[in-house]
Amino acid sequence: MIYQDLYWNAALFYLVGVAGFWLVMWKLTHYIPWPPLRWWFVWVFLCVVLTPWQGIEPEPYYAPAIIVAAFDFLDLGWDSALQVLASMINAIVLGSGVIVLLAIVLKIQSLKRVQQRPLETDAGLEHD
Repeated sequence: MIYQDLYWNAALFYLVGVAGFWLVMWKLTHYIPWPPLRWWFVWVFLCVVLTPWQGIEPEPYYAPAIIVAAFDFLDLGWDSALQVLASMINAIVLGSGVIVLLAIVLKIQSLKRVQQRPLETDAGLEHD
């Protein structure tokens, strides 16, 4: 590998940047009251910044797919960029589906808990 030291330094700086931006996102999404929406924002962020793509020329380095797609779009056009982004889009769609299903399950569980809990106002009215 020709630029192995430069590659590892760039990868380290990129991961430090991802961790820093994730902390900012975590703080910003902390104020969203509905947890599945927070999870979805974090999931999309992680898919966008961490989906890898392996290059083939001149050396087989890994890079974030979003960056490779941006350069492919500038050099080769939409078709090449969409091929690079296909795995990231698939991950976002699959994860979004899992989060929606989890949100439905959590909502059903909370509705069951509300129905099982006796109404406190009715019990308070009987004693007066």
